[in-house]
Amino acid sequence: MTDFLYGFVAIAIIARLVSLAISKRNEARLRAAGATEYDVATTRILTIAHVGFYVACIIESEFRAAPISTMTYAGIAIWTVSIIMLAGVIATLRDLWTVKLFISPNHEIRTSILYKICKHPNYFLNIAPELIGFGLALQAWGTLIVGLPVYAAILWRRIRAEEAAMKATFPAY
Repeated sequence: MTDFLYGFVAIAIIARLVSLAISKRNEARLRAAGATEYDVATTRILTIAHVGFYVACIIESEFRAAPISTMTYAGIAIWTVSIIMLAGVIATLRDLWTVKLFISPNHEIRTSILYKICKHPNYFLNIAPELIGFGLALQAWGTLIVGLPVYAAILWRRIRAEEAAMKATFPAY
């Protein structure tokens, strides 16, 4: 990998660590307010899958030693848009946003523009494009081909669990 890509990887990891810090802060507040956590097992699997995807892309990029190309820049652009979407999701959900699945006693259904565009913006406007962009930037074709379908299956499980928790809490959902 080039220094440029090492820089991108560092920024991507820092962005995820910042989001994790926000999540941990919000999680502590939610627990203190009596929120219920759902689908703990899937959260653990998603965490492993996310870290694994990043690590696999980095390792593959190291071995591939692909040159910086238009694909690299396109991947970085997609990744950047996904992080902007993550910031939008966090701004919309505020203290309710975590990487875990919590329903707070004072939980409110959000109806912002992001949720009108997409029922699950955190998954479809952030996570999916983030992984695609990261993989494209590092030209980690094998990880994209194998890792994305695996991640998608886990994410589908998470979405079903979230839907069930929301319907149980909010009958009109």
